[in-house]
Amino acid sequence: MAGTVQGIRSLPLADLIGATLVAIVQADTEAARATLDFIETVGFVPPAQEQTAEGGIAAGNLRMAEFRYKKLDENNEVAEFVATVPVLALVPIPALQVKDARFKLAAQITDISQEKPAATPAPAPATPTALAAANVAAISRLQPLRYQLLAKPAAASGAKEQEVRGTFHIELEVTMGQADLPLGMEKLFNLMDQAIQDRKPAET
Repeated sequence: MAGTVQGIRSLPLADLIGATLVAIVQADTEAARATLDFIETVGFVPPAQEQTAEGGIAAGNLRMAEFRYKKLDENNEVAEFVATVPVLALVPIPALQVKDARFKLAAQITDISQEKPAATPAPAPATPTALAAANVAAISRLQPLRYQLLAKPAAASGAKEQEVRGTFHIELEVTMGQADLPLGMEKLFNLMDQAIQDRKPAET
């Protein structure tokens, strides 16, 4: 279900900045999900939702590519061989992640919000509990007041911004790069190396 769409209004400045940061994290998450979908779809043969005895999810069998070629056999004679190679070892795995992100947000400070300490009700007649509550209230009055900047997106100045029809904008520069190889993928590649084999075809 889609969230409620609201017009431009004043928000805490931290929320304006945080929304952009969250968007970058969500983009990284979508990229990781796409990589996982590629590995499951291209690299393994269904079914992919069987549960193992240890409680994990079975990925299925490795999808293998098979081809025939000729070479000299152990008798130094030309013979036909069959090679089987995991498909994942033949294609690049699309694993991307955000390497660097820079953004400029033009914001107009509209107000300053003051966070007041919560009011403590007056204690009942002097009892140990009431005295403790009074002490807490006295300490809270000594705490410094917190201030929060309220802002809303604003149009930046300059010739470049005059070309933008929208009133508000965010300049975002993202650098994508190949994701670092996870430890599990290294193990998978090692297993795929062991799965590569060639043999003479069975005689019919």
